[in-house]
Parts: sequence; C-alpha cells; structure tokens
Amino acid sequence: MRYHKPLPAFLLLFLLFFLLSGCAQDPGKPAVPAQTGSGLQVVTSISPLADLIKNVGGDKVQVIALVKPGNDPHDYEPTPEDVRLVATARIFFANGAGEEPYLERLVKNAASPDLKLITLSEGLEILDKGGSGDYADTGNPHLWLDVHNAEAYVRKIRDSLSEVSPQNKDYFEERAGKYLEELDQLDKYITTEISSIPQSNRQMVVFHAAWPYFAKRYNLELKSVVKNSDSEPSAREYADLLTYITSHHVKAVFGEAGFNPKLVQQLAKDTGVTFVGNLYDDTVSPDSEANTYIKMMTLDAQNIVKALK
Repeated sequence: MRYHKPLPAFLLLFLLFFLLSGCAQDPGKPAVPAQTGSGLQVVTSISPLADLIKNVGGDKVQVIALVKPGNDPHDYEPTPEDVRLVATARIFFANGAGEEPYLERLVKNAASPDLKLITLSEGLEILDKGGSGDYADTGNPHLWLDVHNAEAYVRKIRDSLSEVSPQNKDYFEERAGKYLEELDQLDKYITTEISSIPQSNRQMVVFHAAWPYFAKRYNLELKSVVKNSDSEPSAREYADLLTYITSHHVKAVFGEAGFNPKLVQQLAKDTGVTFVGNLYDDTVSPDSEANTYIKMMTLDAQNIVKALK
C-alpha cells in the first residue's frame, strides 16, 4: 500500500489563502483595485475650480476636473467616461456664465437623481453680457481671475460640501477659513504688484477676452486680440490692434496657456513689442510652475508686471 508524504505546512497555508480569496470574490466581476483616496466624489469643469474645491474639501473629498491641466476648455466635449464620472458623483460644481455649454446635456445623460448641481458664479456680477463675441449671450465666465470672486466661490463650495456631508462641516469650515486668509493675502499681493506699473503703461493686450474681471479689479486697460476664441480677427480688426498698440505705446502682448500663440507672436513681431506667452487663466499648469490657483495667479501677476513696468 502506497501513501504520500504530507504537504509542507507553508504550502498548505498558501493553498488555504488561495481558496479563501477565490471564494470571497464574485467570479463574474473583475477584481477592483484599491482606492487611492476616499471621500465625497465631486466633479467640476476646469482645473482652477478643482484646486479651490481641493483646498476646502481636503481628504474628505475626491475632486475630478473634466478638462485636464494644460488643456483648452473651449475644445472640450464630454466622453462616455465623463458621463459615468458625473453619474457617480454627489456634486457637480459648475462655473456657469457659459463656461460649460455642454452642461445640460452632460447632466441629462448622467441621469443621476442624487447629483447636486452648484453654479459658483450665481449671484455675482457678470461682465460683458450683451456685448459682442463669445460672451454676448452668457456674459464673461472668467470670474475667478478676480480673487474676490474666487473667495465667493470658496464660501459657496464650503456651504455646499457642508450641506451634503454635514458630519464634516467643522472640517470644511476650518479649511475654508484658512484658505480664505491665503486668498486675501494673494489679493493684496496682486494689488501691490500691479500698482507698481506706471499708469501710462497699464494697457494689457491679451489673446482672448478672459481678463475683464482681473483688469477691473486691479486697474488695467484691456484689449483682446480675438473676440471669438475659434476665429482670427479680420484685416480691419488687426489693423486697429496695430494702431492701438503703437499709439498707446503698449509694451507687451500676452498669449495664454492652452491656446495657439502664433497670432500673438505675429502681432508682437509686427509692432516690435515684447511677447509674453505663459499667462494662465482657464487652466493651471500640468507641472509645478503654476499647478494651483494661488501659484497661477501669482505667476500671472509677476509676468504682467515684469512685461509692463
């Protein structure tokens, strides 16, 4: 009669672990990877808004920006994956004022009865409504480029997160309070920096009309190269820009991250002024240069002052 040697103890333990692991998982579903974070799932449109939300939500919130850092939101169209993300989110923080023309369709396709839609610009003054160009119907959406408006956004983010997750209200209020102090210091810094530019040099010629809130808050005269972000100026409009730059002795023209710089580079060449190509408005940077709202605004102010002073 033959008999087999008993299996080693370590091998028995391995087989037992394998069998138990197999029983614990539904064989009809793929294995789910471990989560890299936990908390309330929140979706927003663009990266500057995502950073404001992160500073309030901390580790209690997972924030996803549909338009990734460095990309142009004007070119964005929701993907099926984006629809799934919105469908599983608890809050969508929209900027409003036309920044998300796809929003109604996206929310409808997500079909989530639990999704709370918050429009951050609601209740604030909207500039350029009734004018011409991209923003004639909706007004200009770039409110966050005035730090006071960003502070209003933060308060609305704080209140919305607290309403949906009341057990974390104290946490959100504490973080928002600290961040609002930082934003107040940022506003004072930008005000001081821009005030160092001589009044005669405060003409800001920039690629597209993202900057009226910044210009109004910090006392700059603004001129945009294009009225519509998807079209070039006419020959007459371009000639008017050349005349404006030379007659006002404009020192620099500004391109923007995420936009093709060729037109502004040509304008700088035709007028002999400095070209500055790295202003951030619709996006933070994908690298550490300006990857937060505060870094973005600080770098913008520094580059504007350096070029115009």
